[in-house]
Amino acid sequence: MPLKSLKQLNKKTMKYFTMPISSKMNVVSAALVLLLSASSVSFGQDICPGADIEVATQNFSYTPSDLVVDVGTTVGWVNFAGTHDVNGITSSLTGESFNNPEAFSINPMSGNASGVCLGTYTFTVPGLYNYDCSIGSHAASGMVATVSVTAVVIIGCTDSSACNYDQTATESDDSCLFVGDDCVDGNTIGVIQEDCSCGETSAVSNQFDALSVSIFPNPVSATLTITLNKQSTLQVFDAVGKLVDETGAVSTWVLNVSDWEKGLYTVQTQEGKTHKFIVE
Repeated sequence: MPLKSLKQLNKKTMKYFTMPISSKMNVVSAALVLLLSASSVSFGQDICPGADIEVATQNFSYTPSDLVVDVGTTVGWVNFAGTHDVNGITSSLTGESFNNPEAFSINPMSGNASGVCLGTYTFTVPGLYNYDCSIGSHAASGMVATVSVTAVVIIGCTDSSACNYDQTATESDDSCLFVGDDCVDGNTIGVIQEDCSCGETSAVSNQFDALSVSIFPNPVSATLTITLNKQSTLQVFDAVGKLVDETGAVSTWVLNVSDWEKGLYTVQTQEGKTHKFIVE
C-alpha cells in the first residue's frame, strides 16, 4: 500500500487522534505506532459515567488490584478484553463468604480494546472489601483484588444537645457550647441563653456560673479580681491555649494584667469550668 493511502486510512479509522507520517517512515512502523497510541488513549476516556475512579479488567487481572478510596467514592470497572465480572459476595477460590462490610457484585460482560463499562459501585461503608472474577478459573489465575474504604473524618461538635451541634461531624473537637456557657459577642462577654443566643452580662460584674465565679472588671486593662463562692485552684490560658498564670486553692484572686498582651483569656476552675475575660 502506498504511504499516501495509509495516511488516508488512518484518518478515517482512528477517531481519537491524527498521526502524521513522514515520508521516510516505513508502513509497518507507522501502523504499529498508530495501534499503540489508540490503545493508550482509549483508557483516558471516562468510560463509566459517574465513576470517580476506574479499574481496568483484562488479562486475568484488575488494575489497580489494591485500591484505597474514601467513603462515598464511586468505582467503575472497565473491561478491555475477554468476559469478566466483579464478585464481592463469595470467594471463587474457597467458596466462603468474603464477609465484606457490604456485599457487592457486577454482572459479567464482554469487553473490547476500546473498553466496556461493566458497571459501578458506590462504597458507603468503611472497611476492607475483597472481590474476584467468578468466570471460569479467572480467580485461580490471579484475578482477585481489594478495595480499602476509609472513613472521612469531620471534626466538630458531636453532642446533639449542644447549641453548635454539627450533624455531619464524626469526631468531637471539644467545641460544644451549651446554655449557660460563656460566649463572646464582639467585645462583650456574655452567657449563652436558652435560645442559644449570646446574652449580654453586666458591664460591672460578670456572673458566669450562677453565684460561682465573678470576674471584675471585664474587659480589664490593669487589675483583675476573680471571686469564687468556694475555694478552687485556677489557671489562666491565652487565646491559643498557652498557660499564662495559675494559683492554688483560693476564693479571691487579684491579677495585675497591665503588661499582658491584649486579647481574650480563659480562666479554668478546679472542676474544669471555663470563664473568659478580655484584656484591652
